[in-house]
Amino acid sequence: MRAFVSFLLGLGALVMAAVAVPGLWVERNVVDESGYVALASSLEDDAAFRTELATTVSQGVMRGAGIDGVGRDLAEPVVRRVALGMTELSGFDTAWTEVNRESHRINVTDIPPAELDGRLGIDLTPLGTLVADNVNERLGTNLRAPEGLVVTVGTPEQRETLDRVRDAAAWSWAVLGLALVLAVAAVVTARRRGTALIALGIGLVAMAVVQQVLAANGSEVVVDQVVERAGLGRALMEQLRAAVVASYGRWMLVLGAVGAVLAAVGAVVRVRT
Repeated sequence: MRAFVSFLLGLGALVMAAVAVPGLWVERNVVDESGYVALASSLEDDAAFRTELATTVSQGVMRGAGIDGVGRDLAEPVVRRVALGMTELSGFDTAWTEVNRESHRINVTDIPPAELDGRLGIDLTPLGTLVADNVNERLGTNLRAPEGLVVTVGTPEQRETLDRVRDAAAWSWAVLGLALVLAVAAVVTARRRGTALIALGIGLVAMAVVQQVLAANGSEVVVDQVVERAGLGRALMEQLRAAVVASYGRWMLVLGAVGAVLAAVGAVVRVRT
């Protein structure tokens, strides 16, 4: 009877951990602004994404430039050239960080602007300002920087899903606490505590492998569902997907290592008892 109760407690602990760990990752890397900024900080390293980003920013700058005729014809290729090389500009890192901060706010923490129409978005205004200012310095012109260069991504349904995930992630620490209580109870209740530790450790290792596979494969489906057509939105989601899989993979390595340590401790306890 004790063995069966211990099994149920251990199974419950693993189930709770399987729910808590993804929630904690979301809390740290999506809900938390600094976590998201760090996650998205390297997205511009991809050449294809930089090209789509440059196209969108240059088009946004020209839409709000306030010039026509010959002046526009002269400025447009310069704007495009500066946008393509904006990652080399001295103020790019600061502007990109601000893009990620503002995008996080309109998607996660603040009321979204009306132009998003309930969808997700990326606020490229800081990059538009950077490009416009640089062009003005080169040409001696007075291009007006775009005041609200926000690009929509996905549908209102996906935004609602993000809101639900954000709300659910708030419970992750409580769920993790319950998982720890159940795990301790499983070990204390077990007739052979070493065996219980081994089982919990193997369970954590298996969980880490399964969740990493699900994260890698499931994220591809999410990208296809959120953005069907090519363009900045898809390029952004593909790069964000790669960053998410890499970040979550590091978490799973830690989880797997914890599981391996538990299993090793369990083996030692089993031998000594």
